[in-house]
Amino acid sequence: MTKETKKPLLSKNNHKTIKGEKFGITTYILYMSPFTANSKGINVCSHASKGCAESCLVGSGMGGMYENVRNGRIRKTEYFLSDRTAFLTDLKNEIGKLIEKHTKKGEQVVFRLNGTSDLRYEKFKIFEGKNIFEVYPNVQFYDYTKNWLRFDTELPANYHLTFSRSETNNDKAMEILARGYNVAMVFDNLPETYKGYKVINGDESDLRFKDEKNVIVGLKYKKITGTGGKEKNLAAYASGFVIKTEVDEVINKVAKAYKKAEKSLVVKQK
Repeated sequence: MTKETKKPLLSKNNHKTIKGEKFGITTYILYMSPFTANSKGINVCSHASKGCAESCLVGSGMGGMYENVRNGRIRKTEYFLSDRTAFLTDLKNEIGKLIEKHTKKGEQVVFRLNGTSDLRYEKFKIFEGKNIFEVYPNVQFYDYTKNWLRFDTELPANYHLTFSRSETNNDKAMEILARGYNVAMVFDNLPETYKGYKVINGDESDLRFKDEKNVIVGLKYKKITGTGGKEKNLAAYASGFVIKTEVDEVINKVAKAYKKAEKSLVVKQK
């Protein structure tokens, strides 16, 4: 990425992050090209499931509608993979300028570095032996992750992680909930509770660091637009990536009716 073609790495034109502005908070997100969608075939979403890859948000919203948006995300990924040091330096400088800009206006600004990737930024030392969170310790960062190993090490105090459930890591998701963390789950329709845990509406804003603790962050499935969207949407449901609450409700009703009938039969036999 030359100086002539260099464009901002971060953006804030996202319908969900804009909702956070009602709290007086501006969110900037770094969107990359996910999974192995790059010239080197390197996976930037190490723990992504097939369902996750097929229903990735990169194919919904502007990423699904505009080729220039997709190309921009690919360009950023190629830059990161070809020259990580330069990429992280540019990221550090860009964040610094945005902090200064919003601070002058008396506004709070936060950052989500894994919009459509799952990179361990806490591992990348970018300035004087510090990672990006340590360089800006007074600024809030947050992300979703499917990498459960990230919860086994102490994270910077200003970096909030929400685990993201898929069709292949359901046991890990429940494990992490049991440890007191929050887990995001994609539903067809949001229930009030699921598996004994409270479900909050994660679509009301993207400010995950403001969520109450030890809850399920319910996200309604976002349909993929563009070429192949219909097939990918069907696959998301078929794979189990999307939790079908309507089916669960029917099963629960049948189970309750069976138990009721069973009790009634026992009473009659007595």
